[in-house]
Amino acid sequence: MNPDSLKQRLQSATKNANLLSPWENGFIESLVEWYNKRGRLSPKQIDTFERIEQQKLSTNARKASAAWAADYDDEKRRIALICAKYYLKAGYFTGLATSVVEDPSYVPSEKAWKKMCQNKYALKVVAEHDAPVKYAIGAVVDFRSTADWRMKTLANGMPCVVIASGGDIVSAAKGSKPYKVLPYGSVKVVECEERHLKKHKKAKKAKKVVDNSVSF
Repeated sequence: MNPDSLKQRLQSATKNANLLSPWENGFIESLVEWYNKRGRLSPKQIDTFERIEQQKLSTNARKASAAWAADYDDEKRRIALICAKYYLKAGYFTGLATSVVEDPSYVPSEKAWKKMCQNKYALKVVAEHDAPVKYAIGAVVDFRSTADWRMKTLANGMPCVVIASGGDIVSAAKGSKPYKVLPYGSVKVVECEERHLKKHKKAKKAKKVVDNSVSF
């Protein structure tokens, strides 16, 4: 490969960073640094670079990217944000998730969006986020027996009042909508998930038994 041509192509790739993923940008930056030091790239580096060019920087790829950007509406952005916040906590897709959370104008590639937002875990997270709230603010609840012992310890066996619900989903489990509850007689708010709670049932009053057999 002609060195001058390779240098121009690397420069062109860096100028089109908005078309590339965080990993691809990082890889190309490393190629530029390598090329500036050695004046060449290894065959493996060139193969990977050419694959990125074909998939992201070719004329067809640019047209597809432009069409996706036009189709990337508020709903896709909303879903991406829900999934990004979940994955930042989970420790996956961190580069992509950080870009989505920190830059409202960032448009991930169609492939990246589908990979982060349409896998089975992401679909569960979005479904939990959008599900109706089961316990309204002001509702009286108890912790289930399966709830974390630390939550039950803070409640000290007392009923709790729901003071907030909804927010960022950090678990793909069913019933993972976040809640904040305040146990009776406590000033310490307990953070939990919907699956940890159940409706409080008032204790039934004992019936008064009258013994009519006793004469007075």
